Amino acid sequence: MKKNSIILFFLLSFIFINAQSNKSVYNVYAFGAKGDGITNDQAAIQKAIDACKKTGGTVLLEKGVFLTGQLLLVNDLTLKIDTSATILGIKSDDEKDYPHHLIDTKYPNRMLQDCQRRLIYGNKVKNVTITGGGSINGQGDFEPWMHVKEIGTEKDRPSILAFVGCNTITVSDITLIKPACWTQVYIESENIIIQKIKVNTGQLTPNRDGIDIVDCHKVLIEDSYIESEDDGICFKSGSEYGCKDIIIRRCTLDKLNVKAGNCFKLGTDGLGSFMNFDVSELTLKNAYQNSAFCIESMDGAVIDNLNFRDCQISNCGQAIFILLADRKRTVPNRKTRIGAISNIHFKNITGTDFTQQYPSIITGIKGHNIQNVTFENLNFELKGGIQTTNQTVMEYDGKYPEGSYFGNTNAFGFFVRHTDTVTFKNCKITAKLEDKRPWLVQEDTKNVYQLN
Repeated sequence: MKKNSIILFFLLSFIFINAQSNKSVYNVYAFGAKGDGITNDQAAIQKAIDACKKTGGTVLLEKGVFLTGQLLLVNDLTLKIDTSATILGIKSDDEKDYPHHLIDTKYPNRMLQDCQRRLIYGNKVKNVTITGGGSINGQGDFEPWMHVKEIGTEKDRPSILAFVGCNTITVSDITLIKPACWTQVYIESENIIIQKIKVNTGQLTPNRDGIDIVDCHKVLIEDSYIESEDDGICFKSGSEYGCKDIIIRRCTLDKLNVKAGNCFKLGTDGLGSFMNFDVSELTLKNAYQNSAFCIESMDGAVIDNLNFRDCQISNCGQAIFILLADRKRTVPNRKTRIGAISNIHFKNITGTDFTQQYPSIITGIKGHNIQNVTFENLNFELKGGIQTTNQTVMEYDGKYPEGSYFGNTNAFGFFVRHTDTVTFKNCKITAKLEDKRPWLVQEDTKNVYQLN
């Protein structure tokens, strides 16, 4: 994203937020809400939201606990949840509370079968802000939502927030806890600001990511604290729309030492593209056996121009996992294809207290090499402790991709395969325990440089 475009983006967002503050305020109590945490206030809150349909406005929730099912947002709306207020997602599997709804996207999208239920839903809306200092509790520990294997997919458990086909969305100064599924998902939308939020999914069952960005453009995520049972921040692409022009900075991603998921992940679904990412000042921790950074092109995605800098990793199984593979997944009217990964730059990254003996792995496909990856000023103290050097490293076999799946390879620091031009510049890679393996092993590589 060019600098002038970023400035214009923030300027327009500032103008929008200030314009919203001058509109009418609708207190949900005036529409019959009780705020006692027992009465279902869904109808009252929805009436207050609908009052903003014509001219926009602010819906205010304060001094109470507001039990509700799905709420449908409208254009030019500020949903202000005061510090004295909590929205409580109703514990119900009834269709009237959380109706199933297939999303309508511009392009054929693999997400159509997921994300069918949500607590707060923006469907093709624009100029919406959710803020106020309060909290939203999805009550995701409801018994029917805890049996993930029996449910099968994410379609039957409501997310707390969902935005589809939206423009100019701000979520700030809010706390989101106990989602039943992905905490919040943004699909084929643009001009998104997520700032100063807290997420704690609790240690429940899988698929409870902190933030999911699916095929979105112009996204800013900053100054937030994400504690998640599954992926902390996850970028997906289920269509040709792809993800591009992304800024993430000054966030903490805490994986709560749960086996599932990674701190920062890109490409669980990867049909479109992931381009122009600027990621800085992240704290990534407690990923148990998995990765701090995970970058994958599995379904034909083109990944290009990703920059990571000034980040700290601790108590993770693996620092970095980059995988180019062919899972042969697609959508209607698009042939399967092999994607590409190029121009990835990590700078000023520290890593300590690793829980596993895995190296970072960068691996492409024979004949389809990952291109131009740079590691500059890395300081990793790996766990080490392995006394053999005869490990073989599998090629990806089509199963669910995690760096931990490759196990202990024949390197303790980095294993690099099927790549063109990988550069290590001024990197310090050591092991806490004596390890007989070299820090770097290459297979089928071109131009791997080690520079001081």
